[in-house]
Amino acid sequence: MLSGVPRLRSLMFDPRITFAGLAAAGLVGLSWAAQVLAQPAEKLSEDLVAWWTFDEAEGNLIPDMSSNKRTGAIQGEVRLVPGRIGNAAAFDGKSHIRVEGFKGIGGSAARTVAAWVKTSTPTGQIVQWGSDEPGRMWTVGFIRRRLGVSPRGGYLYMNQPTDDGQWHHIAVVLEEGSPANLHDHASLYLDGKPAVIHDIGLLDLWPIDTGDGMDVTIGRGWNGLIDDLRIYARALSPEEIAALYQAGLPEGQ
Repeated sequence: MLSGVPRLRSLMFDPRITFAGLAAAGLVGLSWAAQVLAQPAEKLSEDLVAWWTFDEAEGNLIPDMSSNKRTGAIQGEVRLVPGRIGNAAAFDGKSHIRVEGFKGIGGSAARTVAAWVKTSTPTGQIVQWGSDEPGRMWTVGFIRRRLGVSPRGGYLYMNQPTDDGQWHHIAVVLEEGSPANLHDHASLYLDGKPAVIHDIGLLDLWPIDTGDGMDVTIGRGWNGLIDDLRIYARALSPEEIAALYQAGLPEGQ
């Protein structure tokens, strides 16, 4: 088992999250925060198809903390180090984690990818799956030195730089469409809030039809840390994204 300092996590929040904390962060109004926190604790476990906390490893295997047993296998040198919540996976730009047999969310189905990341190098992928054809990939990572998403046919990325060596929470949400496309159905979030979009590619209306040609891969080309990586088979609400962000804040913030 790789070394580190694991800490108990909750599927939804930890005790530090308060109504005032959500509101003070400007993420939601006070009454809105009350409604979010009044939801049952299992709300953020709904349609959670994979969840890698990176708190511990079993040899070269990274367990999936959802109920789906989508274990990742380390390829190369991935270390577990103190992270944003418990431990995080440290990638060297040459290593990655492969989740054999898990093809991610396909077609134009709704989905959410959320994770904490920390890097000083604006290259690489947080997570990727699909088929190597236009419109059939789903890649979340750096695009032109900004974090965003590409289906290999258009791209959507945020304006704010995140390669500052600090922790940031990123979420990519796709609403279901017939078919979906980046322009009408995709949203980016940074640190719990909707991100300012820097650019949408010329092919932003290209139909999204994510394929099943490759297994889910985590951290390919990434030089830095990834923590609390989640994949949902639904589009999380802005309130839920805010709650995930708040759950990772240091005590007192």
